[in-house]
This record gives sequence, structure tokens and C-alpha cells, in this order.
Amino acid sequence: MSLFRAFGALSGASAVSMLAQLVRGKLAALLLGPAGVGVFNQLSVMWNLFQIGGSLGAFNGLVQHGTEALVADDREGLRRLVSTWTLLLAVVSCLAAAAGAIAAAPLSDLLLNDGGRHAGLVALIMISVPLGVTSQVYRALLAASRSVGHLVKAQMVSDLGAAIIFVALIFPFGLRGAVLGFMSTHLLFFLLVAAGVRKVIGRGYVAPRPRDFRWSLVRRNIGFGASGIIMIALSNLSVLLVSRMIISSLGLESSGIFSNAWRIASVYLGAVTTTAISYYLPTLTRSESGEAMGREVNATLRFYLYLLPLVMAAIMTGGEPIVWLILSSKFLPVATLLLIFVPAELLRILAETISMPLLARREVRLFTLNYVLTAVTFVGTAALLVAAYGLIGAALAYALGNLAYAAMAWWLVRRRLAFRVERATLAGFVAAFALLGAVGLVSLEFPFGLMRLLLAALCCGLWLALALRKVSPREILSRLRANPTS
Repeated sequence: MSLFRAFGALSGASAVSMLAQLVRGKLAALLLGPAGVGVFNQLSVMWNLFQIGGSLGAFNGLVQHGTEALVADDREGLRRLVSTWTLLLAVVSCLAAAAGAIAAAPLSDLLLNDGGRHAGLVALIMISVPLGVTSQVYRALLAASRSVGHLVKAQMVSDLGAAIIFVALIFPFGLRGAVLGFMSTHLLFFLLVAAGVRKVIGRGYVAPRPRDFRWSLVRRNIGFGASGIIMIALSNLSVLLVSRMIISSLGLESSGIFSNAWRIASVYLGAVTTTAISYYLPTLTRSESGEAMGREVNATLRFYLYLLPLVMAAIMTGGEPIVWLILSSKFLPVATLLLIFVPAELLRILAETISMPLLARREVRLFTLNYVLTAVTFVGTAALLVAAYGLIGAALAYALGNLAYAAMAWWLVRRRLAFRVERATLAGFVAAFALLGAVGLVSLEFPFGLMRLLLAALCCGLWLALALRKVSPREILSRLRANPTS
């Protein structure tokens, strides 16, 4: 399967996921209001932190080592890898969940400044942490085997099933029902990825065998694990800290507005992020030379640069009706924040794409340090800008963090791996951000209506004409389809 087909399949799953999230988001906005949404989002970010801690950041290492074992047809080595990490993570995640439940009251106050009033919800959501952690072992195996179809099925069914549960529970139980719906997503995903591993790789790789546990495999994965914990923890912790700053300075409702702007800007790019891990990283690992890896990176960058900008421009242009449709009129300030968040998301995915060769070539320390810089830039600038500019300052801080991420990723890969950005890739980068900048200015200057739509359409038409002159989409897609099948 090529990157193009993998992206297409995962984009379909992402579309279903988006629909499910839109249903949940709309109901939460109507029934819980900005304050209730702010509480729910803080709880979900806290869950992510516990899930990261319980997983020991093992996912990327499992993908890397699982890919190597599959390429070498080392079935016994793969069985030991799975048994070791399934057993270890089950124990660690259960301990983490128990600690979170015991400390529910102080955690609630730390997150929400509520004196522990939401401690019951904190303890409840902890029950699903072990499920979320263990499912990542099976997801990593499917990613290593590039079994995109099974990942797509697991994502779609779990999202749809959880959306049904969410709808059924939020009406009678309110915020508690929303939390139960969130938890059901992870239960369903766990069951589906385990079934996928059993079908694709073999039933012997689902149930761990204690006799196959090896501390040597834990030590082997320690670098990837430390990197994974630091990166994902910093990603969630930085959002958590900035949201807490907003709660203290501007109130809980402002936190709900900020978190929804962040989610709307990033949810439709979920397929891109999933592709980067589920297809792109194993493909880079299989590259036989630095030159082949460089071609893969440039082709992937151009694919994103010529596919995403029109979608992003449409979201920026139609911010107000999109927010009204998927949330409510109380969240209309989200539309303005999207003008910053959406271009920042393109920077993020480009930075992840550029930096992934560091992981494929085991430059784990540099890969991790770059992400530390991103989080420090985001939180540090937010501490300065939120006080001065409110929610706009928080969005600008997020954009600056991703700009630092992309710039440092390019510098590191160029220095360590002799990576060169091809001219067509650079032209795509300039054209993409010129389009988003122009559409952003139009959307700021004109209220939503005919004039904004016409000017945004003109910008998109000019971008499309320039894009077709600089690079042939057929050439990009043919190169992506030419990737070897796993």
C-alpha cells in the first residue's frame, strides 16, 4: 500500500471520526455550555497524561522494533517483544490509574481550581487508563505491519460506537455521561485492535506469555520510551498548563473556547498524524539509503503541501458557520482563533514529517530535544501573551511553538542526515502559507458573507493556478503510489 492509499483510507476513517466528534461536541456545547465543555476537556487532557505515563512512551519503539522483527521474519523475537511490553504496561497502567483515583480530589482542584468538587469524575475516568495503554501495544503491531485496513476499521467502529453511547448517556447523566462516553471509546478500540492483531499477525501475539518476558527488551526500548513519554506528556501538559493559565486569568468559559479552537483545527488532520506513525515511520525504517529517505520525505511534504491548504482555507473562511453548526453561538470567538490555529497545525504536521527520519535512524535524543523546545516555547510565550492579549495570545503562543518545532526539525535533519529540501517542496511551502495568510487577512477584514467568500475563492484560484505550474499533482501521486508494498 502506498502513502496515497494509506492516507486515503485513514482520511475516510478520520472523516467518520470527525462526524462522531462533531455529534459529541455539538451535544456537549448545547447541554453542558462552555464551562462544562471546559471541565470535560481538562479531564480528557489529564487522562491523556496518565495514559502516557502508564504506557512509558513505548509506542514509537514498539513500531520500530516490531517493524524490524517483521522484516527479519523473527517471530519468536516479536512474541517476546509483545509479551514483555503487554505485561509491563498492564501493571504500570493499573498502578497509575489507582494513584490517580486515590489523588482525585487534589487533582480536581489542580486542574479546575474547584476545591475538589469534580473528584468523582476524576476517579471515574481513571478506570479506562489501563485499556487505553494496553491497546497501544496492539496498535503498534498493526502499524509495524502497515495493516492500515485494520487500523481504519478499529478507529471507525470505536468512534461510531462511542458516539452512540455518548448520545445515550449525556441526556440523563450530563457531564458524567460525557465521561462514560469518552471511556467507551477506549474499550471498543482495545477490543478491535486486539482482534486485528489476532487476524493479521496471529492469535499467539494477543495474549502475553509470562515466560517470554525479557528485561533486556525493556532496556532496549528505554530510549524510545523516554522520548515518547517526554514528547506526548509535554504535548498534553503544555495544553493543560496554558488552559489553566486561561482559567485563572479569563475564567472556565474561556478555557472551553480555547480548547475547542485547538480541537477543531487539529481533528481533521488526525489522518495525517495517524499516517505518519502507521505508515510513514515504518516506510522510512525500510529505506535502504539516506538518498531514498530524502526522496520519501520530500514527496510526503509535497503531498501535504498540495493537499491540505485548500481544506484549511475553507475552514478559515467559514469559521463562523462551522462553529455555529458543530458547537453553538456561545462559541463564536472560536472562529477568530481558527485563523491562527489552522496555519499553526500545518506547521506542526510539516515539522513531524521532517523530524521523523531522526527517529527512523535512532537519533532519539535529538528528536526528543526538539519537541522539548516546542513545548517550552509554547508555554513560555503563553505566560507572556495570555496576560496581554487573552485568547489571541494563547493561539499566537501555539503558533510560535510550532514554528520553532519546524525550524529546528529542518536544521537538525539537514545537519545530521544531510537532508535537502527540493525546490518543488520549498515552492509548495511558500505558496501554502501565502494562501493561508491571504485568506486569514480576508477573513479578518470582512464578516462572513458574499464578499469574503468571493475574495477567498479568488485567493484559492490563484494558489491552484500557481501550484499546477510549479509541480504536477500526477507526478506527486505517481511517486507516492510507487512505494513498495509491505
